Amino acid sequence: MKKVVKITKTDGLFRCLNIVVDKEDYSQKYNASLASYTNNSSISGFRKGKAPKNVIIAKYGKNIHSDTLGFLINRSLAEVLSEKDLHPASPHQISIVEEGSSKSDLQYNVEFEIYPEFKLKNIEEITIDEPDVNISNDDVMDVIANIQKQHIKWEEKTDLSNEGDKIIINYKAFIGSTPVTELSRDDFVFIIGDEVKGDESTVNLFNLFYKSCVKQKKDSEISFDFKMPLSYPDKKISGKNITYKIKIKQIFLGVIPELNQDLYTKLGLTNSSDDEFKQSVNEQMKIELNNRIKQNMIASINDKLLSEMTFDTPKYLLDDEVKNIRKQYEGMMRELDDKTTIELNTIALKRVRLNIIYRKIAEINKISATNQDVLSYVSQSNDPNKSEIMSKLKEDNNLANQIKHKIIEDGIINLLINKCRKSKVKMQFNEIVN
Repeated sequence: MKKVVKITKTDGLFRCLNIVVDKEDYSQKYNASLASYTNNSSISGFRKGKAPKNVIIAKYGKNIHSDTLGFLINRSLAEVLSEKDLHPASPHQISIVEEGSSKSDLQYNVEFEIYPEFKLKNIEEITIDEPDVNISNDDVMDVIANIQKQHIKWEEKTDLSNEGDKIIINYKAFIGSTPVTELSRDDFVFIIGDEVKGDESTVNLFNLFYKSCVKQKKDSEISFDFKMPLSYPDKKISGKNITYKIKIKQIFLGVIPELNQDLYTKLGLTNSSDDEFKQSVNEQMKIELNNRIKQNMIASINDKLLSEMTFDTPKYLLDDEVKNIRKQYEGMMRELDDKTTIELNTIALKRVRLNIIYRKIAEINKISATNQDVLSYVSQSNDPNKSEIMSKLKEDNNLANQIKHKIIEDGIINLLINKCRKSKVKMQFNEIVN
């Protein structure tokens, strides 16, 4: 295709090109499209494919012109990007200067961002810690104790509540005499003394619930004051003194199940001995441990890749990731304050930069995935729904692309872990999995 290309603007990763396509290419494609319309059109008064050109042009001329422009723009742009070694990181913004005809050239401008060029750090120079962990008998017994706790049988009690009891309460929150609906709950369940993970307000509030509800009877009514931390997202509530009024509805004592056939059967281990159960737990612990070690190692590699490579980030990719993260956050019914917005923007930047680095690694190491790779990946998986997935792949390109992305990502991760330097570090099982 005959064309003239000028780069009219370069600003960081932003590019603006002016592309002129010769009128001969326009005429060639227009005539080919005209012939196709002529052969495939049924027009009253003429046999199919026999209508004169002037009749076809009168009826379909605008469509033929539009098809011609679309083809020439797409074809010429693809050629230019390949010839100039440009890799767009944003959608193309096209503006037509001259539509083109058999007598005039097609001319258009196209604007887009490109992926940054940077030197990839030599993966063999990256050193990370590789945990060296032996699963001890105490580790196995701790996990078994947790399994027993997960299968506690709860029996309602009428005497005083103690640590470890399960409590069901209704509670209402007030600022002064004004009820605060969003901080009030009915049928709220917790276990007194359970470890609490979360933000400052959650941890502090749960500890007060524990303290207030211990040594109480069913139908007891308790109240306490709690100053909501300034870090609480809702600024109408943060820093305020909240009065909580609680009514205990039910108290349950937990009965830990014994290690016997009834428990083993519930866990899918029919006719297992104590030793066989213990061995099964040990094997599952090894699987979990290996997965966590791999996750920790790749997180360390990612941090080093991010800290040791500098490049500009395409604004389009960053804005799109920020929008997706905010949508997820707001989908959890949470309000965005200034602090959270900064944190989410930081996460988005890290994700985009890491994706760009991974893209570069895949390109250099020729890591890719074909449709056959997708079929093999699904057929070899342990997913109970793989037959349904295989059927969907025939009509769902998005699903196929998601699986391709996963295959490529797995290939990159395996490459990184295999090539980087590893320093063995003695660690305990709980240090890794907890």
